[in-house]
Amino acid sequence: MDYLLDAARRATGMFRLPKLSLPKRSRSAPTATSAPNRSIEPAPAPPDDRVAPVGTPGVSHYLPSEDWEELLVTDGDGLPTLYLQMHTGELRLTEPTTGKLVAVGNHHLRRMGIWTVDLGGVDARKTAVREGLLQPGSPVSLVREPDNAHDGNAIAVHAAAGRPVGYLNRRTAAGLSRLLDTGMRLEAISIAFDSVTAGRPGGVKVLAASPELVRHLLRKRPGAGLIAPLDLAS
Repeated sequence: MDYLLDAARRATGMFRLPKLSLPKRSRSAPTATSAPNRSIEPAPAPPDDRVAPVGTPGVSHYLPSEDWEELLVTDGDGLPTLYLQMHTGELRLTEPTTGKLVAVGNHHLRRMGIWTVDLGGVDARKTAVREGLLQPGSPVSLVREPDNAHDGNAIAVHAAAGRPVGYLNRRTAAGLSRLLDTGMRLEAISIAFDSVTAGRPGGVKVLAASPELVRHLLRKRPGAGLIAPLDLAS
């Protein structure tokens, strides 16, 4: 019987499964797979914050209203720092430190003795014939019409040889008529003329001031600002 038991034990051992050795679990946190190395492009440079020159598309040509009080001033001699230069075929008042233009009708000009205005009541057909008399810089005359049936403050504008051109608007005429009635001498020049739009506001523009002030505004300023100077001063 013993030999049978030994034979059974040997037979059973032949079919015993081997022990499997499993890898030990690491207690440390799993490491993430590293991302592929990618080149990083530099961030774009900030935009240039320099002041854009007059004429740059999308940038206003005109002096902003927040600068009027500071820059529309007179110098030590009581004369405005502004000057007249050609820009897009018109004489434009220019502020020298910025090169910016001052719009026609700006009320800050009046306290410096300068009136700029768009003419009304212009007969475009007749005025177009007189284009040569209304080119920028051409002298015009301010003629009071106290007996005008429509406006007792009316001021007509005449080109050379006394030919009528149009009228100052009522608001401007109301202020200037009082000065002219006191005998104050004012000189006026055409600063813009467009034969196509002469009969509409803005087609003909006029500047009026004392003779000395008009000459001062037309002074030569070589290389000033960013607008090519116009040589009208003698």
